[in-house]
Amino acid sequence: MRTRELLKLHNTGHPGINSLFAKAHSADWDFENDVDWRLPVDPDDSLVAHGWAAYGKTPTFQALPEPVKIHATRRAVGRMLNILQVGESVAQNVCAKLVLTLREEDYRNHAAAQAMDEARHHLAYCRFIDAMDEEVEDIDSGTEMMFDALLSMNDPLELIATEQFFLESFAMSIFEGLRQDATHPLLRRILELITRDESRHMGFGVLYIAEWMRRQPADRRIAFARQWMGQILGSLMDRPGPIMLARLVRRLHDAGVADAEVLAPQLLREQHEINAAELAEAASGVKVPHLLKSARRAGLLEPEILEALHLSSQPLIRGALRGSAETASHD
Repeated sequence: MRTRELLKLHNTGHPGINSLFAKAHSADWDFENDVDWRLPVDPDDSLVAHGWAAYGKTPTFQALPEPVKIHATRRAVGRMLNILQVGESVAQNVCAKLVLTLREEDYRNHAAAQAMDEARHHLAYCRFIDAMDEEVEDIDSGTEMMFDALLSMNDPLELIATEQFFLESFAMSIFEGLRQDATHPLLRRILELITRDESRHMGFGVLYIAEWMRRQPADRRIAFARQWMGQILGSLMDRPGPIMLARLVRRLHDAGVADAEVLAPQLLREQHEINAAELAEAASGVKVPHLLKSARRAGLLEPEILEALHLSSQPLIRGALRGSAETASHD
């Protein structure tokens, strides 16, 4: 981009996206002064309720000695915070690319504001990890590959669809779950402030994709939805299974449970029951996942698209549409 191009930046006038930039200022928070960093993080504090972690709600896990549960839960929290802190740095890189490539003034402004948010989030997560005073678990190879793929992208539509639309919607459930189950006041406060910012980032992704979809012919809208609905449904169906169980067994070993492998089959059976119940709740429309809310708001769940993709009878999608209809009827 050259100087003459910057002289002619066009604001789309999109009321939603322009208001998000205004909210970024009114809802701003101070990393140093709006969080009480004097609060200690004790080494024997699980930081969140045990039920937050994978397998944490199972009767077998709940029956374990309290010190064992604290160790396993705290290790799960540390791993998640490590993923989140590097995810914030990835998002900051994405926003920097968007500022350099987008030609719409209001879109650029939002990306610049989000970059500042992500920098603050990264610092907050890292400072809390430092307060934990322990070596947290490394991120897994699948997460690393996903972030590397995102960092290699350059097309604005691809970047926004992946980061602000998909990943922010996916992560919103993580933020809300951690915030609701956080028992440590410092962690809970950090998550309250971060979740408030992330809802704007997710909102930008939804509004951008909705506007893009509105301008496209039917074949391009269907092709776009085909790409993303597969990923959305795949991530929603991917519930705690053997991989997360292996991590839990390792943590139980570290906490002194010598026969942790013996507990694994029962833990898996109990978690499968929990998985089925949670999917049934989503299919009923009682609790619609953020990913499907975003897909609906962005126009990916329109009848002609679902029919073309043969998804009209998919249980989770039917639940999302049922839940949105019930919400609208109560408004």
